[in-house]
Amino acid sequence: MQAHSLRNVYLWGLKIFLFVIPFLSLWIAQSMYFPYITGRNFAFRILIELGLVLWAGLMILDKNYRPKTTFMFWAVTFLIIILGLADLLGINAYNSFWSRFERMEGYLMFLHLFGYFLLLISVFKTKKDWLNFFNLFIIAGLFVGGYGMMQALGLKESIQGGGERIDGTIGNPTYLAAYLMLISALSLVLFFNAKSKNWKYGYAGILIFNLIILYFTASRGAVLALLVTLPLFLLAYIFLIAKRDPAKRFFRKIAIGALTVIVLLPFAFQLVKNTNFVRGNNILVRFANLSLTDFTIRARFYIWNIGLQGFLERPILGWGQENFLPVFAKHYDPRLYDQEPWFDRPHNIIFDWLINAGILGLISYLSLFVIFFMNLYQAWKSKVLDIREGVVLALVPVAYFIQNLLVFDNFNTYIIFFALLAYLNFLGLESDARYKDKPFQVEQSNVIPSIITATILLIVASGIIYLVNIRPAMAARGIIDGLQATADQTDPVNKTLAAFQKALELNTFGETEILEQLARVSTTLMNQQMPNQIKAQFLNFSAESLESYLDRFPNDIRVHLFTGALYAASANFNPQGLAKAQGHFEASLALSPKKQSILFVLADNYLRTGNAEKAVTLLDEAVRLEPKNFEAQTNKAIIYLLLGQTGEVQKVIEVLNQYRLNAPPELQDRTTNAFYNNLERIGNVFRSVGDLKNAKAVFEQLVRISNSSSYSEILKDINEDLR
Repeated sequence: MQAHSLRNVYLWGLKIFLFVIPFLSLWIAQSMYFPYITGRNFAFRILIELGLVLWAGLMILDKNYRPKTTFMFWAVTFLIIILGLADLLGINAYNSFWSRFERMEGYLMFLHLFGYFLLLISVFKTKKDWLNFFNLFIIAGLFVGGYGMMQALGLKESIQGGGERIDGTIGNPTYLAAYLMLISALSLVLFFNAKSKNWKYGYAGILIFNLIILYFTASRGAVLALLVTLPLFLLAYIFLIAKRDPAKRFFRKIAIGALTVIVLLPFAFQLVKNTNFVRGNNILVRFANLSLTDFTIRARFYIWNIGLQGFLERPILGWGQENFLPVFAKHYDPRLYDQEPWFDRPHNIIFDWLINAGILGLISYLSLFVIFFMNLYQAWKSKVLDIREGVVLALVPVAYFIQNLLVFDNFNTYIIFFALLAYLNFLGLESDARYKDKPFQVEQSNVIPSIITATILLIVASGIIYLVNIRPAMAARGIIDGLQATADQTDPVNKTLAAFQKALELNTFGETEILEQLARVSTTLMNQQMPNQIKAQFLNFSAESLESYLDRFPNDIRVHLFTGALYAASANFNPQGLAKAQGHFEASLALSPKKQSILFVLADNYLRTGNAEKAVTLLDEAVRLEPKNFEAQTNKAIIYLLLGQTGEVQKVIEVLNQYRLNAPPELQDRTTNAFYNNLERIGNVFRSVGDLKNAKAVFEQLVRISNSSSYSEILKDINEDLR
C-alpha cells in the first residue's frame, strides 16, 4: 500500500470515530443498568481505544500528527498525572480507578478523555475541521432538545424530571441544562463563523430553541450562569463589537434593550413571584422559591461544609476520585435529614477537585482555564480569532464554571469541555509560527512498520476492549436481567438467582451495584410468602457474596446497610438474623455516627431483640442530633407508644406541630406534609396495637387541620370499630 493512501485510511478512520462521539448523548441503553450512563460511556471508551490504535500507525507515517508540546498539552497532561497520583494514594484506589456504573468516571474515564484530547489536537488541523466537528454537536443537540420538547409536550416521559422538568436523552434535568448551555455556546461560535445570512439565521434559531428547552429543565444553576454571562456578552457586544462598526448600530440598540431587560428581569420577577400565575407554574415556582433557606440550596451549604472538612483532613492530594461517600458518611450533617440519603459528590466543582485530588488537583484543574484564556488572548492578538468569536469563547468557561458551582460534570459535558480545550490548543498553535506543520513527505519505508505497529496494538486493544468494556457491559445487562427475572411467570426464583450469579462471575467493577440489587431483591423475598427453603437459598448466596465483598472492602457503608437489612428481614426463619444484622448496623454507625437513618434501623433491631432501653437511647440520640427531623421524632413517639407511655407520644405530637406552625413560608408546604404523614404513622400504630381511642384522637386532629378526605374515611372506620 502507498504511504499516502495508508495515511488517508488512518486519518479518515480517526475522523469517523471522532465524528460519532457527539451523537453518543442520544443513546439510551435500555438493556443496561443506568441506561443514560453506561452504554454511551462504554461506546466512547471503545471508540477512543480504537482511535489510539489508528493514531499510532498514523504518527509513524507522518510526524505532523504527533502532538505538539504546547502549554495546553502540558496542562492537561499534568492534570492526568496528579489525578493518577491522588487515586493511587487515596483511600480506595480500586474505586478511584474503575468508578461505578452510576457514574462511569474515575481515573479510567480521565485516561480516555486524555486520549480524546490527544486525538483532537493531533487530527484536526484546520478551522474547517473544527467547525465541522462543532456542527455535529449542534445536530446531536437538536435531537436531544427535540426529545426534551416531546417530554415538555407530554409525548415522552421524563424519568428524572418527575413530570415537571424535562431531562431529554441526558437523563437528568440539571445535566441536560449544562449540556444545552455548552451547545448554545457552540451555536454562537458557528453563528459568528457563518458566511451566509441563511446559516446565521439557522444558528440563531438553534440558539433560541436551546434556550427554550433549557427553560423547561428548570435548572437554577444554568439560569444563574446565563444571568451572569449574558449581560457580559451584551456589554462586550455593545462596547467592543458594535461600537467599532457603524453598520451594527441597529443591532447595538437591540443589545442595549436586551441588556436592560435582563438587568431588570430579576427585580420584575420579585414583584410577581407570589402571584397565582407564578405559583401555578411548576417551573417558575422553582425560581420563585430560590433563596438561602430553600431546602435544596440550604443542603448545598451543608454538603460543602462536609467537603471542606474532608479537604482539611487530606489537603495535598485528597481522597482519590469516587471517594466522597466515605467523607460524607464520616462528617454527615444531621440537618440533611430531608435530602436524599447519600451524596457521592460535593455538588461544587471546587470541593469536588479538593476531595478528588487535594489542592494540587484543584490547581491543576484551574490551570486549564488559565491556559484557555492565555491562548484566547494570543489568538485574538495575532488576529487568528475574530473578536466576536473571542468574546463568546471567553464567556464559555465562565458560564461553565458558575454552573458547576452547584453541580458536577458528566460524560455529556466532559466531551464538549475537552473539545473546547483542544480547540483553544489549535488556536494557540495557529497564532504561533513555531508550531507550523512541515510538508508531508512520503516515506514508503515507514508503511510496513506502521502496519505492524497498528496490528499489534489492535490485538492488545481487543483484549482491553473486552476486559474494560465488553465484560462490564455484560454485567450491567446482567443486573437488568436479574431484576426482570423476578417477574418471570415460570421460574422467577431460579432465573433471578442464575442471572445475578452470572453477573457476579464476570468479576467487574460493577460488583458493588450487582450486590446492592441482589440484596434488595433478596430482602424483598424474605418478606414474601414462600417456602423457607427457597428463602434460605437466596439468603445463603446473597449473604456469602456480600460478606466476601466486605472482607475486601470493610468500609463500604452502603453494603453494610444492605447486608444488615437482609439479615434483619431473614429473622423470621434465621435464628442468627438479628444478631448478624446488628453487627452490620453497628459497623455502619461507626462509619457514620451522626446518620439518623442508621440509628433508626439499629434501634428497630434492638427492639426486636427485646432491648427496648437501648432502642430508646438510640432514638433519643437521633432526636438530639436534629430535633426538626420529623421521622426521628415520630420513631421516638412510636417506641414510647409500644411501651405504653402514651403521654410521651402526645408531647412529641405537640413538638412536631410547633415545628409545622413555625416553618418559614417557603418550607410551609413541605413541613405540613411531613407533619401529616408522620401523624398518620402514629395513628396507624395506635390502631395496630388496638388503642382505638388514641387512634381516633390522632385522626380527628388530621381531619381538623387537613383537607384530605382519606383521613375522614379512616376516622369513620375507627368509629365503627369502637361501636
